[in-house]
Amino acid sequence: MDLIVKNATLQDGSTGIDIACSNGMIVAVEPNIDAEAGEIIDASGRLVVPPFVDAHWHLDAALLHGDPYVCETGLLYEGINAWLELKAEATVASYKERMRQALAWAVANGLLHIRCQTDICDLQLRQVQALVELRDELRDLIDLQLVAFPQDGYLRDPNARSLMTRALDMGLDVVGGIPDYELTAEIGFESVKQLCELANERNLMVDMHVDQTPDPNSRQIEAVAHQAIRLGMGARVSASHCVSMKNFADYYADKLIAQIAQAEMNVCVQPMTAATCWGVMTRVNELYDAGVNVAFGQDSVMDPWFPFGKCDMLDVAHMAIVYGRLMSEKKKARVFDSITYGGARALQVEGYGIANNMNADMVVLQAADPMEAIRIRATRLAVIRRGKVIARQNEQRASVMLGDRTIEIDFTREGVKRSGGLSVQRAGCGHGH
Repeated sequence: MDLIVKNATLQDGSTGIDIACSNGMIVAVEPNIDAEAGEIIDASGRLVVPPFVDAHWHLDAALLHGDPYVCETGLLYEGINAWLELKAEATVASYKERMRQALAWAVANGLLHIRCQTDICDLQLRQVQALVELRDELRDLIDLQLVAFPQDGYLRDPNARSLMTRALDMGLDVVGGIPDYELTAEIGFESVKQLCELANERNLMVDMHVDQTPDPNSRQIEAVAHQAIRLGMGARVSASHCVSMKNFADYYADKLIAQIAQAEMNVCVQPMTAATCWGVMTRVNELYDAGVNVAFGQDSVMDPWFPFGKCDMLDVAHMAIVYGRLMSEKKKARVFDSITYGGARALQVEGYGIANNMNADMVVLQAADPMEAIRIRATRLAVIRRGKVIARQNEQRASVMLGDRTIEIDFTREGVKRSGGLSVQRAGCGHGH
């Protein structure tokens, strides 16, 4: 074997599990695997999960907060106006420099699958060129799925249709849209129709920014569900944000959520910007109850819309639970699923999961279970890609001096009882370190 992770706790609660990897694939998931390996990681009962998935991130704007603009209100359109100024000055090289740094943060945090909303409303398509080049450059470390996103409106910007064609021809993976930014609701509905038809013709996925307002009269999600059903696109369609749904009358919301479930589409939720831009997050609780696949995205990291973030999906999950009041044990577990398996379903990631014949991609967390991981934003002790460790972090530990005693803590329930760190053995070493 190339790698064996021993004594892991899995997301479903299974304990004492070994995970054996060879040639970039998982070849066994069972207790007490007796085999030699080039590297052995003793998880010591800690949680091991597949890589985190971010279903919605504006990577092209990452790390621009305060350079030179600061969003004073936190509102959507102030951020959009700042972005219009910033992207006019950016170059392919500057995009790549910032995005490469942000992606290094993502890898360190075990975030290895990202859907990037890529602004195509630039006559030079600099963002598109930069992200296509980065996607190819970093494919051994991370999977980037690129959305052709017409930030200035597909029907509002006179160049957007030709730019969309050029961007897709350059290799972007998903057709995006922003009916909010069209001049009228009717034109917004028409943009949804045209973009879904375009994606269907090219056999691509769809991810629409819809209803980015608490206004209950904004009902673009209904148009997206209708097109998904009409064209039979199902799980290839995602609707992002869907903020106004929170303020729909309950009767109408119930009817609509049933249509979303019928369409078998995904809803991608961005808790951080929901809290800051609108003060409202969509009906995640009801979507879960209806069986809709919900994925989460960080949306923004230190950009014109949101000044915080470090590319950590555990931060996103924590905000979703707290802000969405998803407090039952079942719902909290669903949130963790939404940043792993649910995100992978929305992005249609192949070979995802900890099971035989899946890609040997996983994260070893300094936590005993998913809820502890979210609570303490657990340290990523090892990030593994195709059976190779690509990032490590030291255990988080603190020493507290109480009189003549020193107590070692790591903020986990069992932390006081544990001793030692993550044990690693390499062939020929004969010892852990």
